[in-house]
Amino acid sequence: MNYTATLSRLFVGIQDDLDQVDALFQERATSGLDILNSASMHVLGAQGKRLRTALTLLSGKLHTYRFEKLLPLSVAFEMVHLATLIHDDIVDEAKTRRGLPTVNALWGDKIAVLLGDYFFAKTAGLIADVKDHRIDQLFSDTVATVCEGTIMEMMTAGRIDLTPHAYYEKIKHKTACLIAACSKGGAIVSNASDEEIDLLYEYGINLGITFQIIDDILDYTKDQSTIGKPAGNDLRQGMVTLPLIYALEEQPQKNGHYEQAHNLLSSTTRKEDDIQAVVAWVNSGYGIQRAFADARTYSHKAKEALSYFPPSSERAVLDELVDFVIARNR
Repeated sequence: MNYTATLSRLFVGIQDDLDQVDALFQERATSGLDILNSASMHVLGAQGKRLRTALTLLSGKLHTYRFEKLLPLSVAFEMVHLATLIHDDIVDEAKTRRGLPTVNALWGDKIAVLLGDYFFAKTAGLIADVKDHRIDQLFSDTVATVCEGTIMEMMTAGRIDLTPHAYYEKIKHKTACLIAACSKGGAIVSNASDEEIDLLYEYGINLGITFQIIDDILDYTKDQSTIGKPAGNDLRQGMVTLPLIYALEEQPQKNGHYEQAHNLLSSTTRKEDDIQAVVAWVNSGYGIQRAFADARTYSHKAKEALSYFPPSSERAVLDELVDFVIARNR
C-alpha cells in the first residue's frame, strides 16, 4: 500500500488549507537563534503524514467551516505532537525517527528538551488566536493528559504482568487523547452542537486507539524500511504492548517463551538476538491476531460515531481514514 498516495487522494479537498497550516507552522516555529532554528527546521523536515491537521480541518467541515480559527488550532496541535515526539526520543534514547536522526542524536538532550519546550511555549499564542475558552480548556487538558500517559508508559516499562486494561489506559492518555482533541477541537470552533462535539470526540478517541494498536502490531511485523524504526523497538525500550500481552496470556508462566520474555524485560542490557527471538515468537502465535481483532473493534466504534452525521464528502474522508489506519497492518 502506498500510504503517501492514499493520503494525497484523501486530502485533495483540503490541500490548499494544509499548505497554509504548513506555512504558519514554519513561521511560528522559526527562531532567531541559529541552533534552535536549525533543530526546528530539521524536525519540520521529518514531519509525518499530517493526520492530526487533516482531522482538525475535516471535523471543522462537518458544520460551519471557520478556517481562520482552525488554522492556528491545527498548528498548535501539530506543535504539541512534535514536542511530545522530541521528548519521547530523549526518554527512549532514540537515535532515529522515520529513518532520520533525532534532535537529541544531532544536538544532544539539552537542546532537544528546550526545543520541545519552545514548541509548547509557541502553542500558547496560537491557542490565544482561536479566542474560544473551550479550546483553552481542551488544550490544557490534552497536554496534561499526554504528560500523564508518558509517565504511565515509563512506570509500566518492563512490566510483564501488564494487563490489557492497563495498556488501554496508557494509550488513551498518550496517543488517543491528542487525536480525539483534534476532532473535538474542529467541532468546537465550527459551532457544532454539544452532541456533535461528543460524537467527534468518540470518533477521535476510537481512531486513536486503533492507530496505536496497529502501531504496536507493526513493531512486531514490519521492518525499519516500513515503519521508520527497527522491528522490536518497543521491546528494546522494555515496553510491553498488546501483541505481547496477548501472546503471554496464551503461555503458562513456566513456559520457555514466557521465561525468555521475562528475562529480556527484566534485564538492563537487552541482546539483539533475544529481542528478535521474542519478536519471532509473538509473530508465530495468536497475539498479533487478537490485537488486530481489537483494532477492528475500535475502528467500528469510530465509524459508528460518524454514522450520526449526514452524508458528505468530508464524512466520507473521515470514514476512509479509519480504513487507512487499519490498512497499515497489511
